[in-house]
Amino acid sequence: MKQIRFDAFGPPSQAARCCEVPAPGAPSAWEVLVDVEACAVNPADLARLAGRYGELPKLPATVGLEAVGRVVDCGASVHDLAVGDRVILIGNDNWCQQRRLAASQVFKVAPELDPLQLAALKVNACTALELVRRHATLERGAWIVQTAPLSGVGRAVMQIARHDGLRTLNIVRRSDAIEPVRAAGGDAAIVDGPDLAQAARAVTGSAPAMLALDAVGGDGVARLAKLLEPGGAIVNYGMLSGKPIELGCDELIFRGIGLKGFWLTQRLSRMTHVQRNALMAEAVELLRLGVLRAEVAATYPLDAVGRALRHVDEPGRSGKVYLLPNGPIDSGAGDRQRASPVLAAADPL
Repeated sequence: MKQIRFDAFGPPSQAARCCEVPAPGAPSAWEVLVDVEACAVNPADLARLAGRYGELPKLPATVGLEAVGRVVDCGASVHDLAVGDRVILIGNDNWCQQRRLAASQVFKVAPELDPLQLAALKVNACTALELVRRHATLERGAWIVQTAPLSGVGRAVMQIARHDGLRTLNIVRRSDAIEPVRAAGGDAAIVDGPDLAQAARAVTGSAPAMLALDAVGGDGVARLAKLLEPGGAIVNYGMLSGKPIELGCDELIFRGIGLKGFWLTQRLSRMTHVQRNALMAEAVELLRLGVLRAEVAATYPLDAVGRALRHVDEPGRSGKVYLLPNGPIDSGAGDRQRASPVLAAADPL
C-alpha cells in the first residue's frame, strides 16, 4: 500500500515522499482495519515534517493528524463497529491507504455526512470548541478577540461563537482581509497596529472582552492585552510569527491578565475515553447542524504529496488542502475534486 514517509526533517514538500509499504494485515481481536478516504493537511503536519513541532518522532516516520475512512474488517471482539461504517481516526500518522488500529481509536459517524468536512473536525473544530467553550464563562453578547481569523481554527471559532450568541473581534494584518473575515462570519475585523485599542473601542463600545485567542505570538500579544478587561485571559495556540510572546509585567500584576498556552495533542492525551468521545460528538453535531463548515481548496492523491504541501504554503490560499489516499470520494465537494487537474498528477519520486 502507499504511505507518506520522511527520513529527515526539512522543507515539508521536499521531506515528504510517497512509498510502497506492506499492508497492515488483518486486525486482532480488539482492532479494526480502515480504508482511509481523506486526510486534511494542517500547519501542525508541516511543522512536524520541518522538525518544529512540540513532539518529534524517531526517523524514519510518517505523519498525518487527521483522517476519515471506512471500516473494512473488524476483530472478533469488536461489537460496536461493522464493515462499512464511516469513522474519524483519533490517532495520528494517517497519511496512508490503510490503518489497522484499536477500535477505541476511531469514532463512528453518520454515513451521510461529508467526509471532507469530517476529516477537518479533529484539529480545527475540536481546538475551537476547547478555546471558545472551556477557557472562560461568557454570557451571550460577549466579545471574543482573536488573531488569524481566516485560519482553519479561526473560521471555526467564528462559527461556534456565532452559534453560541457570542461576538468576535478579529484582528487582521491587512485591510483587504476585513471583508473576507466578515463574509466568514466575523462580527468585526480591525487591522493590527499601534492604534489597535482605539479601533477596538470604536467597534465594541463599552462591552467587555474577557477572552483573547492568539495564534501568532510576538509583540502583538501585548496589544491584545490592552483590549481585555482586568482579569481577562489570553490563550496562545499558535506560533505564526515565529517570535517569542511579548507581554508587560504590569498587565499581569496590576490588571490580572492571564496568559496560557493550548496544545490540542496534549489536551486529548489527558482526556479519558469518555471525555474525548464527548468532544468528538460535540464537533460532529455542530457539523450536522450546519454550524461548522471548512472551505475546501483542493484535493490531491498521495503520490502528489509534494504538490499538495506546496499548495498549503501558497500565499492567499483559501480553504483546506486534502489528501485522498484511495482516490476521489463522494462528498459535497465532488465537483471541486473532479475539476482539479492534480488528482491524476503524481510527483516524481
